[in-house]
Amino acid sequence: MVEIGLTPGQPKILRYLSRHDCCMQKEIAEALDIEPATVSQVLNNMAKAGLVQKAAPAERRRAESVSITEKGRAGFEKWLRLCHRIDEISLDGFSPEERRQFTEYLCRMYRNLTGKALE
Repeated sequence: MVEIGLTPGQPKILRYLSRHDCCMQKEIAEALDIEPATVSQVLNNMAKAGLVQKAAPAERRRAESVSITEKGRAGFEKWLRLCHRIDEISLDGFSPEERRQFTEYLCRMYRNLTGKALE
């Protein structure tokens, strides 16, 4: 991850923001099952790195809206490519059916542990 300029926790937030732009920190924390204080700290670091931008909406002075920047989108795309390479290496020799089953099992395990479906 260091190679692409991201730290732990950031790809998960970038994924969420790429799908739900201009949202509140509270929404990110709830959706990702991360403590609000942790989200705040990670977002502050991401803002300093230029991956996200924060803006206070006029109607909600105490709540900051968060959105992904172009640099954040580029970093997330690099992350996705890295994940794809890792998947290809780790699943080398698996048939398409075995890959599908493996993904299905992982999703089911996640749902069993969290009560939520993976997006």
